[in-house]
Amino acid sequence: MRLLLTTVLVSFSLTAFGGTVIESREAGGGSSKISIDGNWVRFDRAEGDKSGYLLVNSKAKKFYMIVPAERTIIEFSADKKGKNTAVRKVNAQIEEVGAGPKVVGYATRKYELTANGEKCGSMLVSKQAAKIGDIEKLLSATGSLDPEAFMPEEMLRGLQGMADSCDMAEMQLGEQELAKLGLPMKSLDSEGKMKHEVVSIDEKAKLKSELFELPKDYTRTTVKQMMEGMRKEMEGSMDKLNEMMKEMSPEERAKMKQMMKQFGGN
Repeated sequence: MRLLLTTVLVSFSLTAFGGTVIESREAGGGSSKISIDGNWVRFDRAEGDKSGYLLVNSKAKKFYMIVPAERTIIEFSADKKGKNTAVRKVNAQIEEVGAGPKVVGYATRKYELTANGEKCGSMLVSKQAAKIGDIEKLLSATGSLDPEAFMPEEMLRGLQGMADSCDMAEMQLGEQELAKLGLPMKSLDSEGKMKHEVVSIDEKAKLKSELFELPKDYTRTTVKQMMEGMRKEMEGSMDKLNEMMKEMSPEERAKMKQMMKQFGGN
């Protein structure tokens, strides 16, 4: 009897009843999973993906990127008082065009997104799914966050440098505007091809508490510290390159400078 009671208590301590799990698929065969339990949210990529996962504490407004390969936790926090001056804005518009089909049993409305007048695609958004307890709490917290406030200016500039107008429109509207509309269930590109789609929502998932625990034996750092380390490494590499160039002939130095220009150097 005592053994049975102990087993039940241990099982209860390792499991959070009433959690929610959202599973999605992406174009190209990728998949992802969002697990929600109270104030904690975990974002996982496809099973077997060793790149890491993201933990979010919606109450504390902190993001933690867990990188098992490097045994590192990278912390993001919205502790800035003002807007990030590096932000590049586009004229992003999202317009409701009518009812959409049901996605995994949930009613949707269809919205079209444009950026600087260019058609970017469409989204199916569900108010019905957004009313699920854990999801409603998540969207409320997400809608109040400014994703730009989590990034150093160097990182934000890098992302913007790789993004087109439509990517920028999604970044600009994603967390704040879509959270007001409901839960995004499916997104399509400008040609109507699927980019992302929710494939299941489990409102009564049994989630182990360890899923949301920060590994205690991992090194913890911040994005600012990580960027500073990368900057110092680059400076060190440039110092070594300059020393090497001093030993080169004028012709060799000219060739090296020409190669650096071709690859985006100065």
